[in-house]
Amino acid sequence: AITERMKLMVLVDGSVHSDRAFEKALKMKKPEDDLYITCGCDYADYMTIADSTPMGVAPMVSMEMLEEQRRLQQDYVTHICNRYLEKCKEKKLEKCHANVLTKLGNPKEESLQSAEELGIDTILVGSRGLGTMGRFFLGSFSNYIIHHSKCDVMLCK
Repeated sequence: AITERMKLMVLVDGSVHSDRAFEKALKMKKPEDDLYITCGCDYADYMTIADSTPMGVAPMVSMEMLEEQRRLQQDYVTHICNRYLEKCKEKKLEKCHANVLTKLGNPKEESLQSAEELGIDTILVGSRGLGTMGRFFLGSFSNYIIHHSKCDVMLCK
């Protein structure tokens, strides 16, 4: 019997909700499947900081400060990915890959772009359970992924 190799992507941020998605991904993953553990964040840039201040002026923000902030954010998301990768190693699972998103931009869009580039079959994402009002005011990462992904998405509660 021929088994189809799948490419799974689990979106993680270190929360209990992404832990549930990760555990579901491990249960779904067959030995021949690839699992991409994906983590990113909204990297700060000068324009974002300027837009968030009164009169659109970024007070005393140097490029060195921004670069340091980006480095710290990148270290943090790399740490998160590696923590999940260690869990795969503890379970002696092969074909698990860390996928740290490092580009400037929206992590929702970056996650979907990465999924498309990697040829992902299914994305697993945790649900924070915001409810209707929370989604209305805060938006929802998982909602964006569900509605904009070109591949299957599994929402894990």
